[in-house]
Amino acid sequence: MHPPHTLDRRTCLSLAAAPLLASAALLAPPAAQAQQFLVNVTAAQLKALKLKPDGIRVDFPPLADTGFSVPLQAEIQAPAGLKVQSVEVFLPENPHTLAIKLRLVEPQERYVFTTRLRLAGSQDAWVVATMTDGSQRAATAPTIITSSACFDGS
Repeated sequence: MHPPHTLDRRTCLSLAAAPLLASAALLAPPAAQAQQFLVNVTAAQLKALKLKPDGIRVDFPPLADTGFSVPLQAEIQAPAGLKVQSVEVFLPENPHTLAIKLRLVEPQERYVFTTRLRLAGSQDAWVVATMTDGSQRAATAPTIITSSACFDGS
C-alpha cells in the first residue's frame, strides 16, 4: 500500500493561486505588467509625500534580535465618510521595498492586520493607506536589528 500523499501549506496555496495569477497577468495592460514588480521607493521619497498619520497606528518592536521574522500590526481608522480601500507596507532598506500590497474587496471603515516581515537591516516600516476618495495617509515605526550571537574567540 502506498503512503498517502501530503502537501504542505505553501504548496497548496501556490497550486490554488497559479491559475489566478496567470490570468491576472494576461488581463493586465502591458504598462502595468512592466511596473508590477518595479515599485521601489526610498525613505526620503516617502517622507517627501508628507502624508499625515491620522487614524493609523503601527505596532512594530523597537528592537528585534534578527530581521528574519519581525512582527508588525497596523490599525487603520478611516476619516468620517470614507473607507480604507487599500494598504501598502514599505521597507525602504530592503532590496524590494514594497513588502505588502492589500486591496480590500469591500472597503472598510476600520481595518486591522498582523503580519511578519523580513528586514534587510535596521529601518522604518511604512504603512500607507489609500481611502475611497484616493487620499492617502501614512504612519511609520522604526526598529533596530540586534545580533544575538556571540563572536568571541572561545
